Amino acid sequence: MKIAYLHGLESSIDPKDPKIIFLNDNFDEVYTPSINYKDTSTFSRLLNDISRMKPDIIVGSSMGGYISYLIGSKLSIPTLLFNPAVVGRTFEPNTDASIGSTGTKNSVYFGKSDKIIDRYAVKKYLETEGVGTFNYSKYDGGHRVPTDVFIDAIKKTTGIN
Repeated sequence: MKIAYLHGLESSIDPKDPKIIFLNDNFDEVYTPSINYKDTSTFSRLLNDISRMKPDIIVGSSMGGYISYLIGSKLSIPTLLFNPAVVGRTFEPNTDASIGSTGTKNSVYFGKSDKIIDRYAVKKYLETEGVGTFNYSKYDGGHRVPTDVFIDAIKKTTGIN
């Protein structure tokens, strides 16, 4: 099974992070790029890389959740989105925000005490303007996703043990 993971705006990829170790230990192919969302070519590079890879799922957190949602809809790839910054972003990345497939399956997780992303505004946007199907869950915590929540959500969404 193949997976792509897009980190958030203020995050980075650390190979020693338990989340990244989990991905590398449990998937046949893993795409975890270091992303500079302020580079205007980033979206097209991510779209091209993920299109070539053809992952079974795209996982994204915050800004990475927004980008994962856009790419997943364009390529008809299921997504797992943690606190996706689909509205209320502090920064507007250069993207192609045209939406693709209406059949894309999206699992969305919100931190109950997130002070950065307004889960009610995100859900309202996805319900009124989003494409695909949406399954919502909440976890105890804020914007940063706890490792156990991250791992459990991926296991549940992908069906791996």
